[in-house]
Amino acid sequence: MKHNSSTANAIKSKQLGFTLMEMIGVMAVIAILASAAAPPIFEAIEDAKVSAYVQEIHELKLAAARYYKDTGKWPRHVPTSTNSTYHNLMVSDVDGKGGAIPGWNGPYLDRELTHQIVKGANQDVIATADANYTCDLDGDGTRDGTFLVYRADNISDKVAEKISNVIDGDGGITTGDNRWQAAGKIKRYGSGSDHANILLYCITTV
Repeated sequence: MKHNSSTANAIKSKQLGFTLMEMIGVMAVIAILASAAAPPIFEAIEDAKVSAYVQEIHELKLAAARYYKDTGKWPRHVPTSTNSTYHNLMVSDVDGKGGAIPGWNGPYLDRELTHQIVKGANQDVIATADANYTCDLDGDGTRDGTFLVYRADNISDKVAEKISNVIDGDGGITTGDNRWQAAGKIKRYGSGSDHANILLYCITTV
């Protein structure tokens, strides 16, 4: 009886177990399914970042407008700077010593400006006449004045095209051309490979 019980248990264990080949087959199926699911997941994450960027832009526009209304000037804001005079939307410091900015009634942002595409990458809100920081809003090939600009670095062409398509509706993401890089509120900074990853949003003319 003891022998028969051992034999039955061995047969039962063999029936419940998997062979090495069966395990390899299961793992292969799982790997195939995972690889098929990965692109849509990454695409969804990318689209979520683009949506967050656009939302941040809307908040920044309102903050800059309120700052201008209170102070009569446009803000300079560099989130990563250690110089407090470059944090106009969050801190009132006109001279680096805590001197009050006349009319300042902030903070104008609920939280510090965050790079929504690449965490920690360079950002800058600046009003400047530099030709690299100007936009061709009507797409006629000429600059349309001086702008308050939001600069965000390390943004790939693929993501930049998506942002441009949302903001400017220029179709760059669907046509595959480079119209988005120059015309509209979204543009690339200057030209050349050294600036290829810098994306600009022209907030308003100044």
